[in-house]
Amino acid sequence: MKSSFAILAAGFVAAAFISSCFRLNDDVPSATLVLSIDYPVTSKSEGLPEDPSSFILEIRGSEGKTHYRSIWSERASRIELSPGNYTVSVVSDESTQPAYSKPIFGDSRTVSLVSGETTELELVASQINAGIRLLPDEAFLASYRNASVFLRSKDGTLAYGFDEERTAYFLPGTVQILMNHDGYTGTVYQLELEPARMLTLRLSVAEKLATVTPVTSFAISVAIDSSRVWVEDSFAYDGGEYAGGIPDTPAGAVGVKEARKIAGTKAQWVYGYVVGGDLSSSSCSFEAPFSSRTNLLIAASAGEKNRADCMSVQLTQGDIRNALNLVDNPGLLGKKIYVKGDIVEAYYKLPGIQNLSDYRK
Repeated sequence: MKSSFAILAAGFVAAAFISSCFRLNDDVPSATLVLSIDYPVTSKSEGLPEDPSSFILEIRGSEGKTHYRSIWSERASRIELSPGNYTVSVVSDESTQPAYSKPIFGDSRTVSLVSGETTELELVASQINAGIRLLPDEAFLASYRNASVFLRSKDGTLAYGFDEERTAYFLPGTVQILMNHDGYTGTVYQLELEPARMLTLRLSVAEKLATVTPVTSFAISVAIDSSRVWVEDSFAYDGGEYAGGIPDTPAGAVGVKEARKIAGTKAQWVYGYVVGGDLSSSSCSFEAPFSSRTNLLIAASAGEKNRADCMSVQLTQGDIRNALNLVDNPGLLGKKIYVKGDIVEAYYKLPGIQNLSDYRK
């Protein structure tokens, strides 16, 4: 639950204790835990808790059992527990569902308590979910004013109106942006959110396609908020997936960066950009013409030229090879594809995908 974050102003330390004492077991020599919390947020923001008094405090033993739980402001000044290892957590809200105007702050730390000793532990409450705002420009609204937009994660879905001014908050993980237009629903963008990441996504229509059938293009810009961690990022979407007919992102699909970390996973959907082929154990080609129909290189971005940051893909004989090989399909270079297969630690000495059973392009 912890993440790196910037503290731009000193917060207050809520360490004023009430007079009560909590004892877990009178028959066991106890260890004492004294808690304080640093809540280093000074600027006002939408839905931001003003102080940690309503935070939920929970102490769990190494066996997973909850030994103590209370509202922060009602906690005991000294909590006496049996010696051992405990996980101490505070959180401003326990809901996992995406919601508007609800940043969630918290911290979780492990502490080892020794019989007869008092341990002081300071928790530092930082933002643990992430926020998204969509800002369509006039051209986008002119083309898609009647469209419906949804933000979806594994925890739930939020409808997002183009006049929405609030921030949508999600727990870290994959968030998809879906749009329904003229009876067709497609995933137009997918991103991986990290704790405290706050994104403003500016929606526009690609200039090269503006005079043809309108499709979507996303240009992402990131503002800076003095109270949270903001991550700068950019992405341009050419409309190919939405207009070209992928009906939806395959369930559970992961990007190249994540897929490289989960070798051994079977029948996994992976998405990435086709950046090359003609693999050998030490080389590859990033430019046409290509000579091999049996393999591909995919990467997290269409412009990737570093072999070490790519994934190798084995093209099984048959329809999949016919559809995805770069000899017969040179137009796939730079395009986003989805493939379903087994993630292996090494194929041509790169993290790879073998035994393909399905694909989308």
